[in-house]
Amino acid sequence: MGLEFLARVRRSSIVAGLVVTLAVAAAAPYALAGGFAAGVAWSLVNLALLQFVVVTMTGPERGTGAAFKRLGLAFAGSLVLFAAGAFLLTKLPIAALAAGFTFPFLVMVLKAASAALLQSAFWRRLTASPWQAAVLVLALVGTSWWASTNFQGATRADAQTETHATEHAAPAEGSADAHATEAAPGEHAEAAAGEHAAGGHEKAEGPQGFENVLGLIVKSAEHAAEEKGQPVPGWVHFLHQFEIVIYSLFVAVLISIVAISIANNWKDVPGPLQALVETWVEHAWNFFCGILGPKYGPRFVPFLGTLFVYIYVMNIFGLIPFMHSPTSNLNITVAMALTVFVYVQFTAFKELGLLGWLDHMAGSPRDVVGWALVPLMMPVHLIGEIAKPISLSCRLFGNIFGEDMLLVGFATLGVSALSALHLPFGLPLQVPFMFLAALITSPVQALVFTMLSTIYFLLMLPHDHDHGHEAHGEEAHHAH
Repeated sequence: MGLEFLARVRRSSIVAGLVVTLAVAAAAPYALAGGFAAGVAWSLVNLALLQFVVVTMTGPERGTGAAFKRLGLAFAGSLVLFAAGAFLLTKLPIAALAAGFTFPFLVMVLKAASAALLQSAFWRRLTASPWQAAVLVLALVGTSWWASTNFQGATRADAQTETHATEHAAPAEGSADAHATEAAPGEHAEAAAGEHAAGGHEKAEGPQGFENVLGLIVKSAEHAAEEKGQPVPGWVHFLHQFEIVIYSLFVAVLISIVAISIANNWKDVPGPLQALVETWVEHAWNFFCGILGPKYGPRFVPFLGTLFVYIYVMNIFGLIPFMHSPTSNLNITVAMALTVFVYVQFTAFKELGLLGWLDHMAGSPRDVVGWALVPLMMPVHLIGEIAKPISLSCRLFGNIFGEDMLLVGFATLGVSALSALHLPFGLPLQVPFMFLAALITSPVQALVFTMLSTIYFLLMLPHDHDHGHEAHGEEAHHAH
C-alpha cells in the first residue's frame, strides 16, 4: 500500500508541477519557472532513489550480491544527483529550487490529509445528499473566483500606484530627456529607426508555438545573464541553435531504447507492448511487400517501417507538455526527404547501373518517337526527381506546423474567452484538436510520407516484365 501511495504521489506531483510551472512561467521570469521545475524533478528523482534503496534492503534479495550491486548503483546515482543539485544552485534561483524541492512533500501531505478526510464521518455526512455536495462545489468555485478577482484588482492597483510614483518622482529627468531629444533630432531619428527595424525583425520571426523545455532553459539563462550584466554563455547559443536537432535525436534514442528493450526481453507470451510491436511489424510487412513485391519488399521494410514510426512519434511529440514536434521545422523534414532521395538514387544506380539509370531518366526510349522525345523527357524526369524531396519536406512541415499553430490559436482563444469574468483559468478549447492530431493528422502525415517514399523506390526498381509473361504462359499451359 505504501509503494502504491508513493506512485500516486509521483504522478500527482508531475501533473501538478507542470501546471504550477506553466502558471509561474506566465506570471514571472522564466528563471523562476525553470528553478521550480528543476526542484520538482530533483525531489522526485531523490524519492525514487530512496524507494529503490528501501525495496532492495527489505526485499527477498537482501544480503545477496545482487542487492549490494543495486545499493552501489543507488549510491552512485545519489552522488550524481547531489552534484546536479549543486550545479543547479549556482545557475537558478535558490528560492524557486527550494519551493520545487518541497512541492512533492506538500503533495504527499495533502494526499494523506485528503485520504483521511474522505474516510471520516464528517465527509460522509457532508456528501450524504447530492444537494449538499453541489452547494460545497459552488462555494469552492465562488471563493476561488472572488479571491482571484480581488488579487488581480490589487495587483493592478499596485502597478498603477508604482507607475504614478515613478512619473512624479522624476519630472526633471523627463524634462532633461525632452531637451535632449530636441537638441539631438538626428539621434532620435536613428533610435526610432532602430526600434522600427527591431520591431520588423520580431514580426519577421513569425508565429510562435507553445513553450518547451529547451526554450525555457535558453530564456532563463539569457534573462539571468542580462540581470548580471554578463554575456550569454556559449552553451545557451548552442541549445538555441540546435534545439530542433536535440529533440529529433531524443526521439530517435527513445525509439531505440524501446526497440532494444523489447528485443532483449522477447517472450513467447507477449505483453501489451510486445503485442503492439508484433502487430505493427506484421502490418508493415504486408503493406510494403504488397507495394514493392516479394522480391524487393523485405529489403526495404526495415527502412520504411522505421521511417513511419520515427515520423509519427515526432509528430505527436509536440502534444506532450513542454515538448516540441521536430517535424514542425523545415530543417528536419528536408533532412529526412534528402535521406529518402539519396537512398532511392543509390538503389537505382545499384539495381539499374549508370546506363540503366540514364535510360530511365530518358523515358526508356525503344523506337524512333521515343528517341526523338529524349531531349524533352530527360529534363522533365530530372526536374521531377529534384522536386520529390521538396514536395515531401514541405508537405510534412506545412501540415505539422499548421497543426501546432491551430492548437496555439485555440488555446489562446480559450484563455481569453473568460477574461471578462476574471476567472483564474480558461476553456481548454485545444484539447479536442489534440486528440484529432494524435489519432488522425499525425499518423496520416507519417503514412503519406512513407507511402510516397515507397512509390519512389518502386519507380526506380527494375520491372520484371518477363516474369509476367512466363506466368501468363504457364497459366495458359495449365488451362490446355
